[in-house]
Amino acid sequence: MASPTIPSSNVDSSTPNIVQARLPKLSPEFIAQHYPSEVKLLHVHLVHRHGERTPSSHRFPSISPRYWNFCAQGNRLHADFAKAVKVYSPNSETDKDSNNYRQWHSYMFKSDSPTNASIFLKENLSKAHSNDKSQLTPDSCGFGQLSDVGRRSLTALGAHMRALYTDALGFLPAVPRPGDNNGPTEDFYLRTTSFSRTFESLQHTLGGMYPNLPSNSPLFRINARPMSSENLYPEYHCKSSGWFHTEGTMESIKLFAEDYAALHKEILQIPSLREPFEAELKRGATHAAYFVLDTVTSMRSHGLPLPKEIDDELIARVSNMSAVEYLHPPIRSTKRARMQIGPLAREFTHTVVSAVEADRGISTGKQRPPKMSIYSGHDSTIGPLLAIFGDDLAGSPSLKTSTSPMWPPFASSLRIELLKDSVSPYPTIQPSWAGDVSTNSVDMSTIPHDERIRPLNVPDSLYRWAPRQANNASDVPFNPRATRDYYVRIWYNDRSVQLPACLDPGAHHTKLGPSVCTLDGFFKQIARFVPSESEFSQEYLALTNTKGKLSE
Repeated sequence: MASPTIPSSNVDSSTPNIVQARLPKLSPEFIAQHYPSEVKLLHVHLVHRHGERTPSSHRFPSISPRYWNFCAQGNRLHADFAKAVKVYSPNSETDKDSNNYRQWHSYMFKSDSPTNASIFLKENLSKAHSNDKSQLTPDSCGFGQLSDVGRRSLTALGAHMRALYTDALGFLPAVPRPGDNNGPTEDFYLRTTSFSRTFESLQHTLGGMYPNLPSNSPLFRINARPMSSENLYPEYHCKSSGWFHTEGTMESIKLFAEDYAALHKEILQIPSLREPFEAELKRGATHAAYFVLDTVTSMRSHGLPLPKEIDDELIARVSNMSAVEYLHPPIRSTKRARMQIGPLAREFTHTVVSAVEADRGISTGKQRPPKMSIYSGHDSTIGPLLAIFGDDLAGSPSLKTSTSPMWPPFASSLRIELLKDSVSPYPTIQPSWAGDVSTNSVDMSTIPHDERIRPLNVPDSLYRWAPRQANNASDVPFNPRATRDYYVRIWYNDRSVQLPACLDPGAHHTKLGPSVCTLDGFFKQIARFVPSESEFSQEYLALTNTKGKLSE
């Protein structure tokens, strides 16, 4: 790799509070330790949560302001865009609560937009905000809107990616290269959900990676899907999926019933939170902890004062119980994880396979894979992915004593690095989970999910390859060690993730250790979570027929 050059603009790992994501401190020592010269980067998946935002709805007017005035930059950008496409509506003094004032919409696609967020409690607004001094201004945010704080966080994330992958490693180009016929750059594959906050978060990530690009720079092609076909988060909206997720939440809450009851009782003792709980929330029947987390983390991130009872310890415990409500079910159940995030993991697998084939010089007739794929998503993207990677978000035996928040903070990021090392010794022992050649080469669709050693969309041809031979030829014998030069490492914020399948001495890099999986170790870890398209369709139909009841 290129000799490390660490710019002065490096992002520090220190953070003001516990609700913000951390990034590793880059240094020559860090680069030398994790990116030695014999290791080559082939591809990077970057999956990030959007930046800091306002609460998704106004659930606790007794502690949070009616107007969140943290969107000055965002509102100017929205207004400029609205003017450019000739849909701008001027301010109206008689209709200040309408979208005409902010020119902002929560979703990119009109078909995805729900009814506007409203006050959570069924009470008089003037009474709820009797002590509120906030005023509606041009800086006021909508509910769930990416704030200027969030814009800065994602710009910092992009700057960190540039410092690491461009300045230190020379992996990404200093300026994006144009595609064929001077089209959009093919160095990146870019995806976002249809929420405005994720689209804008991606925009600012790219801005941090490539600040002050010249006007003749190639365009970025950004891909987005309507909610009906999105796989960057679990499907919560159709009825059978709703039943499915509710069942999983209820089962997880039962496992942590004592902790859940203690936290619920403690929250009820906070005067400013008691009324919403008593009026609207039934413990065990709805995502009570997450409703609190949604407001208090947004307030903490924007420097708004919280009641003295809501300290870092309580926020951490509420974060952990929110993880139980939303993120623990896929940790506990392979099938839940497969249904929630399996299709996205299948896409990741396809990109990794394509990058290996491209490195081997195999022409598949398809466009060469990008250097980096960036997915701008949500906490409900990061959490299930961590579950399939074996990183136990909600595994603390007692949530009453855990002080480290488990819920993915704003601007959290996962990086999946595909590496190549043809120099270092490959493990000489076979992993305990590996089978013989006949087992490896058998049709994986005939093997139960939990016994598979690679996802179904990993082609047999990946193992029927040898240098200087006819690649992909049927007469090339199956070689279970054909991928021996390739490795995968996963980072979550400021730390590497050790995949359980890669702890086996035969499944990780002999020098860099368990955090750097062999490619086969990575495949083994995710294999049981990656359904084929037909399997996913069949399992989804089964959910519909059983009203969301799970049968493993």
